[in-house]
Amino acid sequence: MKKLDICLSTDDNYSKYAAVVIKSANENKNPDEELIFHILYSKLQQDNMEKLKQCGNVVFHKIDNSIFEPYFNNGVCKDVTIPTLYRLMLPSLLKDVKRILYLDCDLIVLKSLSELFFTQLSPSQYAACVEDMGGHLHMARMGFEQNSNNFYFNAGVCLLDLEKMRQDNIEKKMFDYLKANWEKLSYSDQDIMNAVLLGHVKQMDRKYNFITINFYFPNDLHPTIAHFAGIKPWKIGFYNIYREKFWEYFAKTPFSNDKQQLKIRNTVLFMHKKLCQMFWHIKMYPCFFLKENRRKDFMRIVKNTEYKF
Repeated sequence: MKKLDICLSTDDNYSKYAAVVIKSANENKNPDEELIFHILYSKLQQDNMEKLKQCGNVVFHKIDNSIFEPYFNNGVCKDVTIPTLYRLMLPSLLKDVKRILYLDCDLIVLKSLSELFFTQLSPSQYAACVEDMGGHLHMARMGFEQNSNNFYFNAGVCLLDLEKMRQDNIEKKMFDYLKANWEKLSYSDQDIMNAVLLGHVKQMDRKYNFITINFYFPNDLHPTIAHFAGIKPWKIGFYNIYREKFWEYFAKTPFSNDKQQLKIRNTVLFMHKKLCQMFWHIKMYPCFFLKENRRKDFMRIVKNTEYKF
């Protein structure tokens, strides 16, 4: 049996989305894989903890947020909450874990994680990640030179060699960088990890951390992980091709009875239908919207037309 240690940071607000990550990963694992989910949290209601336990093999790790108070105002730094910083402490928090796959809570797993988890790292590499969108701009922002070994990665999906990080005292180096540069950080822990691990990260194919706003890329990508960086599936107005998959997994979690989330889901699906109707008419009748007197006709047609895609 292959053992895969996976880590997520969450709170009560995001626990339902962490459940989606866990459920989707378990739904797509191979029979010979055992997934262990390490949940990092500061405050989490017992009811939410019980629901997360129903989704998979979960181990909880409580974090004392007071250690971050010198660097952050009221637990937030430039729209990033303290739980996202927990991954800086993974080497000391998970002392008995040699390798961990860190996942953000705003994603779904669509295939087995085994290939990613067992990626071979060179002796000089601490991690394996996917280059972030606009990575060259981030490198310039931070004053780093980009080459074949240096790139700016998205830390939402991050395979970490905790054993090697402990040997080389990487955790201390990251906190030292935080202390010296926290006022200049645009993406908090992601900037810290990129700065400290620069040149020591294996670049992975984007299928392992596919940012869903790139849905216009070729359909044959077949990502292992779809990452909802930016607008989220539970936000009104969200649309991309992985939306329905998110809600499919959400419906399989113990949080599926959340009436507020179901209301948002229905609103999103309604808006999606209306957008499809609008684009269908634009495609079929491109000159339709150029005539002002056609607006009322358009709304009448939208309400009464059956659509097939």
